[in-house]
Amino acid sequence: MPTPYYKQHWIEIDADRLAVYDTLLRYEPRMEPLLAPLDLQPGVFVLDVGSGPGSTTMELGRRVGPSGTLVGVDINAEFVERAGAKAQAAGLHQVSFQQADFPPLPFESQTFDRVFCKNVLEYVDSAEATVQDFARVTKPGGLVVLIDSDWEMLALDVSDEALHDRLMSAIKTTAMRESRIGRKLRGLCKVANLQDIKVKIFASPDLKGRAIQMLENNWYQYALDSGKVTRTEADAWRDDIRAQLKNDVYCFCLPQFVVSGRKAG
Repeated sequence: MPTPYYKQHWIEIDADRLAVYDTLLRYEPRMEPLLAPLDLQPGVFVLDVGSGPGSTTMELGRRVGPSGTLVGVDINAEFVERAGAKAQAAGLHQVSFQQADFPPLPFESQTFDRVFCKNVLEYVDSAEATVQDFARVTKPGGLVVLIDSDWEMLALDVSDEALHDRLMSAIKTTAMRESRIGRKLRGLCKVANLQDIKVKIFASPDLKGRAIQMLENNWYQYALDSGKVTRTEADAWRDDIRAQLKNDVYCFCLPQFVVSGRKAG
């Protein structure tokens, strides 16, 4: 059975998209409210599922210090190789990366004090099975922290709303498995028998084009690959966004759900 597109486009990433992700997925101080629920301290053992280029993983590794351990897991081999080299070059010997598809994760039960997963669950075959596996590898008393978007809450100011809606429908039904995953995270934690579940939503509006590379490269290509919009339509959508940015009326926002739960014990 062929690998579905929503997963395949993470397994095979061309050079242009790799460059976009190096910028888009880079750790920035504005991410601190998203990371706070991890409650990291020196010496803890942390798993970052879907570690991507590894920038955030390395930042978490600095916080657990030499006495801690930070393991990043990603489905993309080039992400893993590049991130591992960066960590070693930075002297972060407590940080390592490995390639893996999941679930199941390639770790023994009750291994980690924290399991962290950001913007991954919308692409997995079964979010329920995946979160249950997160709970499996978490030590009793440990935390699982999930961060993901709910694409029905996306805000992007455009001139042609009808075209935008059609293009977004094409993207959501092709490039991801579950576009409404944000609202489902609490329920997934309950199914995994996590306790003390907390839910927060953070929104950081982009008014200066921080996300423009993602929109005009990644999303544009997803729409074309869906076969549900023509290149002419995709070009018109992209040109519209560029015009909004040029005219200083661009506004993009995709809120993030941050949900944490503690394993009993």
